[in-house]
Amino acid sequence: MAAKQTKSKRARSGPGKSNQIGGRLKEIRRTLDRTLAQVSQATGVSISNLSKIENNQISPSFDIMKRICDGLEVSIEDFVRAGKKNDVTGRKALTRDSEGDFFTSVQYDYRAHASEISNKAMVPLEIQVRARKPAEFDHWSQHRGEEFVFVLSGAIEIHTEHYAPFRLEKGESAYFDSSMRHIYLSVSKADARVLSISHDPASAQHISNFMNPAARQVDRSGD
Repeated sequence: MAAKQTKSKRARSGPGKSNQIGGRLKEIRRTLDRTLAQVSQATGVSISNLSKIENNQISPSFDIMKRICDGLEVSIEDFVRAGKKNDVTGRKALTRDSEGDFFTSVQYDYRAHASEISNKAMVPLEIQVRARKPAEFDHWSQHRGEEFVFVLSGAIEIHTEHYAPFRLEKGESAYFDSSMRHIYLSVSKADARVLSISHDPASAQHISNFMNPAARQVDRSGD
């Protein structure tokens, strides 16, 4: 029991791969031959904060990472994982137990599946829903395309901008237009776990577009 509690606490506190993120930002910036001022202009992140990230003085939240990735036109997978990604025809990915990339925000804990493949048309996310009230959200999710959500355990209530809130129990699912602003709330005693698969028929998008803007990466390599 103690081990499980420690693991859960680690996931929520989100220490992040600050050294890796700082090093990758510096590497990408130099590869693109950009100054900090140019990166700041492209991303909207201050020069001071960019310098602190590169020097591992601060660990960026996921919304800052998203702005950096979008401004530099780098996918979040390429940002956190150096090396060429599997983006050719015939690609395949397996995500074993405890594998994947982990992110956290105040409302959700995420496990991204098939994260070694960049520019995916579908984005599969396993989400632990910790939010209980709409007031806990500063940002509601909204992205182009469609979303399928399947409840793995517990129960959730889905709020959207166009429909009355509706409840899903374990084993139930919903499919909806994800351009509507939407959030998930746990309504079961324990935090609900869901599988969320987002798809944009028009084009593949960065995984960051499908997460709460405040989410940040979590280092689970020691688990």
